[in-house]
Amino acid sequence: MKILHLIAQRPDSTGSGIYLQQLMAQAHHGGHTNHLICALSGKEAATVEGVSSDKISAIRFSTPDNPGAIVGMSDVMPYPSRMFRNLSSEELDCYMNHFRGEIITGIRRWGPDLIHSHHLWLVSSLAAEIADSIPIVCSCHGSDLRQFHQCPHLRDQVLTGCTKLERILVLSNDQKTTIERTYGIESGRIQVVGAGYDEKLFTNPGQPMDSTTPPAIVYAGKLSRAKGVVWLLKALQSIELPFHLHLVGSGQGEEAQQCHAEALSLGDRVTIHGSLSQPDLAGLLQKSDLFVLPSLFEGLPLVILEALASGCRVIATDLPGCWEIKKRTGAEQLLLITTPSLINTHTTELDSEERFISDLRGALTSLLESPQPSDASADLSYYSWSAVYRRIEENWDEVFSEVRRT
Repeated sequence: MKILHLIAQRPDSTGSGIYLQQLMAQAHHGGHTNHLICALSGKEAATVEGVSSDKISAIRFSTPDNPGAIVGMSDVMPYPSRMFRNLSSEELDCYMNHFRGEIITGIRRWGPDLIHSHHLWLVSSLAAEIADSIPIVCSCHGSDLRQFHQCPHLRDQVLTGCTKLERILVLSNDQKTTIERTYGIESGRIQVVGAGYDEKLFTNPGQPMDSTTPPAIVYAGKLSRAKGVVWLLKALQSIELPFHLHLVGSGQGEEAQQCHAEALSLGDRVTIHGSLSQPDLAGLLQKSDLFVLPSLFEGLPLVILEALASGCRVIATDLPGCWEIKKRTGAEQLLLITTPSLINTHTTELDSEERFISDLRGALTSLLESPQPSDASADLSYYSWSAVYRRIEENWDEVFSEVRRT
């Protein structure tokens, strides 16, 4: 099939971007022809495996005719961005008009058999209104559900098209239930396919850690409060056991500045890497003991799968997607701590910062004091990209066949 992939973000840098990259690579190897509409800033170029540059079209932000930054699906993105809830009506109209024109042009130019959009949000809704007889499959990534909660004034606009989508692919059973309840979409059109990690890249070297060096702890993700980074750093500041933290990721604005300030207080016990490529992150995880993701919001975090596959013990919050990983894989080396309650979701203000810091400190101390278990294992086969792609392709075939029959 000719497949038009649609994402209103940069096709990299974030979990949904990595998902898109892997999906298009798998589709290319599966014999499909990929086309892509994405968002870029200024004169940035997009390089995506599985699609040639002449089949990539971008809505360009931070330009004279579209002066605002990319509008992020999360409040803090790893690149300059704006928030949907802060857009004026004129800015929203400009945003929608740019995507409307690009989608119409892409359909006319490439004549896709199927559209695969990302995020159950405005651009997917717009595509459903425009595409007419072209079937649309949409992947939900979790940040879209948070936007639906935070932007009640945009819900009707989102629902107008999203309720018409032929198939919605979700990361977990919890997401499926949430979409049924909040979007009013029937269960039969929502399929759980999970998220995949690159099983060829993230592998366990099977070698014991060097006992002469401090245990290596990794955090990888956006530098933001929503990811729990500030509280992780505060917890580490009060731990006297030896360790070395590798802080991987980037962010923008005051939240990223706060993360950097807290990290610097660890002195020579921290290395601030910034963003890393997937191969570089894989190499770091393979040399590390622990991985920590103290996030307050997640769909199904790919980076936990990558860390488990690389042989790390993992600490994460007990969000539904994290629980689903633990249940499906039987990962004894995945330790879940209580997700703190929020007083304000916009500012990620916790009901008790001290309790969350204490929980993180306790989990970290427990694992730092105990050696890596030699018999720890997890069955990650459900979450390999080859398995996830097979489930996605089955849905492509089903909706394409259904539309042809009608």
